[in-house]
Amino acid sequence: MLKITKIQRSGRDVLLKLEGKITEQWAALLDGEGRAYLRRQEVVFLDCSHVEYIDGRGIEVLNAFPHSLVTLVSTPVFLTELLQIGGRS
Repeated sequence: MLKITKIQRSGRDVLLKLEGKITEQWAALLDGEGRAYLRRQEVVFLDCSHVEYIDGRGIEVLNAFPHSLVTLVSTPVFLTELLQIGGRS
C-alpha cells in the first residue's frame, strides 16, 4: 500500500510525503497524483523517507517525472541506488 499525503504548499511548491510500498499496483496512483500537480504548473517535492519498497514499475514512474519539476528528498540509500540503476541520478 502507498499513502500520499500533502504536507506543505508554498507558492508553486508542494511537498508530498510517500509512505509504504511503490509497487505496480500503486505506481499509477503516484503517477496520477504527481502529474495533477505538474499540470497546475507546480513544483513537486517527494519526501521518500518512509518508502519501504519499490518495484520496477515504481522506479519507472519516478524516473519519468521531469527532473526539473520533481525533486526527491530524504531518499533512503536503497531507493537512491535503484533509481540510479534505472536512470535517475
